[in-house]
Amino acid sequence: MKKSILPLLALFATSCAMAQSNAILSGGVVIGLKQSSAKADGTPSKTGIDNLDAAGNHYTIRTTEDLGGGLKANVLLNYRFNPDTGSTGNGHDYFANTKLGLSGAFGEVSMGRFWGPVDFLLRPALDVYTPLGLGATVYGGPLDAPTRYNGTLMYETPEIQGFKAGISYVPKAEMTSNKVNTTEVALRYRSGPLALGVGFTKNAGTAPSSKDNAEGKDVLTVGGAYDFGVAKFGLTYTNVDAYGSTPESERWSTAVRVPITSAARLKLGYEDQKFKGGTSTQAVALGGEYTLSKRTMVFAEIGQVDSDLAKSDEKEATYLMGIKHSF
Repeated sequence: MKKSILPLLALFATSCAMAQSNAILSGGVVIGLKQSSAKADGTPSKTGIDNLDAAGNHYTIRTTEDLGGGLKANVLLNYRFNPDTGSTGNGHDYFANTKLGLSGAFGEVSMGRFWGPVDFLLRPALDVYTPLGLGATVYGGPLDAPTRYNGTLMYETPEIQGFKAGISYVPKAEMTSNKVNTTEVALRYRSGPLALGVGFTKNAGTAPSSKDNAEGKDVLTVGGAYDFGVAKFGLTYTNVDAYGSTPESERWSTAVRVPITSAARLKLGYEDQKFKGGTSTQAVALGGEYTLSKRTMVFAEIGQVDSDLAKSDEKEATYLMGIKHSF
């Protein structure tokens, strides 16, 4: 009962604070019909109204205070929910991202629980197919490192001549195992239609939280994107140097996004992931988006996963269609 009241209390407290500060409340809802095909391991097919984008269903509170001399204090509070059930379950029964930092001419230093520099800097620039997170059910995107941990310390440089870098550190005391620290670095370059990026995560955890981290699970991400005007193309490579029984893997992700009109877009994505030992997974997805207004759009997608891993081998295509509204 307490957990169900927390979001309302936070929203009420924020509404009061907004009268005294520059706090900004924003958010979004993404919901629609999803058909998941049966899997080779016996998982049955499912059709129904579903949460189509965990990251898109949220309310977010941001505040910035000018401390003078170019120094600012910045706060981010990001809460997730499931619009199909009204619940905050499935790992979203708390603020997914909480961040407090100081920024200035030197860049920004932040602390809390939030995405590290690989996700924060590279995903928006390189992930041509799913910049909004739509379609992640069949097209995972270019990043294999779970980079949101508790107790994160991160530094971001200012952007200089198109270059921006970031480094984060999570002490082993924040990990369930208390074995090893987790460090992440990323460098992004953007100039006009071109975007390039490289990132590395040392000792990535097994989940995007304070779960046990596997010693030696290192993830390298390299990619680029270019907007030709008539279409935007992206290509990303990730290498996972795993530890213990987890197999090493290499993943190539490519996508193209084509504007049809000022309101309509088509997108096509393909992934090929190969694991040490011979198993592999391929995924292909075709989607469309139509903007109804500045804040609302409808979308549809169909995709297919073909995998040597039974739990990922879908017998038929998966499709989804829904609506997204931001505020």
